Amino acid sequence: MAQQAGTTPRQTQGAPAARLARWALCAVITVTALVALAACSNSSDPVGNVGSGPATGNATKIEAVDGNRFTPATLELPAAGEKVTIEITNTDDRAHDFAIEAADLNTGTIQAGAVATATFTVPEGTTAFKCTFHRGMTGTMEGI
Repeated sequence: MAQQAGTTPRQTQGAPAARLARWALCAVITVTALVALAACSNSSDPVGNVGSGPATGNATKIEAVDGNRFTPATLELPAAGEKVTIEITNTDDRAHDFAIEAADLNTGTIQAGAVATATFTVPEGTTAFKCTFHRGMTGTMEGI
């Protein structure tokens, strides 16, 4: 399209509807990119009786390690109904969290090299725990 005298190239780039469509497409792409970045941020909020830093007193210790796994993967805890504290150390170079859905508990994000604690009442039977950031990063605990 030839530029009309006295107009700028921007004014001759198409009808208002076409400009609006281009603007809408740019907006959709921007919002999609922001949502994708947020989903990859690996962060969670603390829920339950949790804290940051090493535990004071007795605590069962576990580590989030390279390879998206917990070690040990099985925790033997006191009898069901007793209160316990777990100290989770992140020795990996990526962020993790420690969540027990049955206890409505999540440490929130544990950055690389950081330590978190979780205090809760031991549930009956075998209970699963996991990192909500990494599929397959799971373990179990059982009262003895």
